Amino acid sequence: MSESEEQLRRRLKEERIPEALWPEEWEAKKKRPREIAFIDVNLCFPCGKCPEFCPVGCIEHLRPGTLEGRGDNQPVQVRFQECIGCYICVEVCALLTDYDAVRMYPVDLVEEALGVEVTDGLPETPEPPEPWEDLFSEGGAYRHLGKGSRLLERIGKEERKRLGFD
Repeated sequence: MSESEEQLRRRLKEERIPEALWPEEWEAKKKRPREIAFIDVNLCFPCGKCPEFCPVGCIEHLRPGTLEGRGDNQPVQVRFQECIGCYICVEVCALLTDYDAVRMYPVDLVEEALGVEVTDGLPETPEPPEPWEDLFSEGGAYRHLGKGSRLLERIGKEERKRLGFD
C-alpha cells in the first residue's frame, strides 16, 4: 500500500466512520432498499465490527458448525430481509479491518438468485443468516457483481491529486 493510500485510510477512518449504535437505538426497516449487503464468509474474520455499526442490527454470527473447520469462530452474515442498504457495514469492513469482505448487491439480483421477494418491511419471522457461499463468496456466482467501498469514488479531484491517486 502506498503512503498516500495509507494517509487516505487514516483520514477516512477518523472523519467518516459513524458512531456505533446501542441495540435500543436501532432503527426499523422503512422502505425497500435498492441494494442489500452480503458478506464473503471466506474473507470474514469475525471481528464483530460490522454488527456493532449496523443501524438495524441485521448482522449476526453464523451458528456454530455452519462452516466446517471454523468451529465456534464462525463469520458473520446479513439477515438480508432486514437490510436497509446503508453501506455502513461495507465501509466499516473496508476501513477498520481491511478485510473488504462485504459487498452490496442489487435487490432485483438477490430476489432472482434466492427466489425471494424483498419488501419494505421486516419479515414476520426473522430467519437466521445463511453463508450463501456459492453465491456471494469469492468464486461464487455473483461475487463479481457486488459493490465494495465507495469512499475513494467520493473524494474530490484536488484531494485525489494531492494524495497521488490521479
